[in-house]
Amino acid sequence: MDSMLREGIGVSPGVAIGTALVVERGVGEVPELTLAPSASAAEMARLDAAIERVRRELLDVEQLAGREVGEGIAQIFDAQKMILDDHGFLNPIRAQINDDLRNAEWAVQVVGAELQARFARIDDAYLRARGADIETLTTHLLRVLLGQSASRLDSLGEPVIVVAYDMSPAQTATLDRDHVLGFVTDAGGRTSHTAIMARALEIPAIVGMHDATEHVHTGDRVILDGADGRLIVHPDKATEREYRHRRDAYREREAELASQREHEAVTPDGHTITLHANLESAHEIEAARRHGAAGVGLFRSEFLYLRADGRLPDEERHFKEYRAVLEAVAATAPVTIRTMDLGGDKNLPDALGGEHDSLLGLRGIRRSLGDGSLFEPQVRGLLRASAYGNLRIVLPFITEAAEVVAARQRIGDIADDLRAAGEAVADDIPIGAMLEVPAATMIVEHLADHVDFFSVGTNDLIQYLLAVDRTNDAVAHLYEPLHPGVLRVLDGIATTARERSVPLSLCGEVAADPLTAMVLLGLGFDELSMTPGSIPVIRNLVRGLPMSEARLIASHALTLPGAREVEEFALSQLMAHFPGGFLVAG
Repeated sequence: MDSMLREGIGVSPGVAIGTALVVERGVGEVPELTLAPSASAAEMARLDAAIERVRRELLDVEQLAGREVGEGIAQIFDAQKMILDDHGFLNPIRAQINDDLRNAEWAVQVVGAELQARFARIDDAYLRARGADIETLTTHLLRVLLGQSASRLDSLGEPVIVVAYDMSPAQTATLDRDHVLGFVTDAGGRTSHTAIMARALEIPAIVGMHDATEHVHTGDRVILDGADGRLIVHPDKATEREYRHRRDAYREREAELASQREHEAVTPDGHTITLHANLESAHEIEAARRHGAAGVGLFRSEFLYLRADGRLPDEERHFKEYRAVLEAVAATAPVTIRTMDLGGDKNLPDALGGEHDSLLGLRGIRRSLGDGSLFEPQVRGLLRASAYGNLRIVLPFITEAAEVVAARQRIGDIADDLRAAGEAVADDIPIGAMLEVPAATMIVEHLADHVDFFSVGTNDLIQYLLAVDRTNDAVAHLYEPLHPGVLRVLDGIATTARERSVPLSLCGEVAADPLTAMVLLGLGFDELSMTPGSIPVIRNLVRGLPMSEARLIASHALTLPGAREVEEFALSQLMAHFPGGFLVAG
């Protein structure tokens, strides 16, 4: 057979070579039946039994995911559990059974399809993406009602590369990691649940391939390159030899980098760079330790709220989570915890008073200062936990100095109350500001009078500077971290922070990309925070790139007219300094 190349979005690096297992989509044909009026009560009971079974199965899988990949990933299942309790989903289904005398399967399919169609028409990217949760839950309910089982990927008999239209979080969390070499999906993007879990599980993966399930069949020989997003079907012997070499080289390089975790991130000309980890739960500390993180540069506390099971986290819940992180990190290593950044694409569940704000809405410090019932329990938990390690607190979505002053005042008042009550609270806890709103980057010199450090959140800053919603597929290609406008703003931040002697870190995902990190080093960012698995790669970059060279690279990049020119120049420099190749991190 002729070899065939398909391309998608590589979301988890690594090379897998093996036999394809194609997972069928959906549940097949759903029958439409008309019930006798006397049968509606029994049909309603059948629906309720199916709902309870799905709820139990979701809870089981969520607990498994929490053990395997951490609670920050397990919270993905919360949305589906909440839909099961949502009257907007259940009441129309029950009406189809009671009023229209339709069977439960048909009612679930009709209502699920209607809701998915409504979500598909919503402009807001975050809300539109929630349609996938409805589709997944609808399929789950239908399988239970029809007596079908989902494709079992948790106990496979031989190594396979899974090819599917999409994979539910439940399927991804329960993958047989001994036999699933990698997976490919037609659906999904870089920030989809499937992509997030693939990276957490460190399984090579490609998403967004659109038509892989149409061109690949179970039993086909395939090669998956999770870094480049390539799937080769029916490879010839020469191609397979080449990719076996790539796979082996990748594994050797990965092992080599892992073995260097005790090495300091110091440039050849003697400049020390601090590499921290971005985390979402205490369970991820082990990954940070394994990859040699010097501390925690960003702990996203809002996931405590998003994981809330019917109630908001109270002071004790905050305290226990933060204490666990602080105690798990070396006593002198800093742990920077961001106060809740709810809003935008991270909203509270409706049942807990959530409001679906836009990315420019009531979020971050705006919500904290406006709602003491959310902010005060978190601050009390943070301050109590400060006695167990080296805590730093960073305030998100700052736009002016008055917000920092108000937040510091509230934190100080709460600290006084705790000490008066006999609680141990660390002295002089550093409090910093996130620089992610363009206006804030223009007044760094004023903010510097009120903060102990700055942390640049490039994920939001870049999309605001470029007017690009990074979750919107139609414009995602315009999200360019190396755009000269972005680099000039970052250069201005670094220059002012240095002049005012305010410590500066950068905690956006761009820190994990060797191409971008090389320029960031040259701009003066000597503290970078990233996903734990990316740390070995960036450490390798630092140890091989003289700071004098990085500065020249950044200086020239600032003179170029467009993102493409900067990227081409940066790539040429990376290849010149690392002619033997560079391991790509996910």
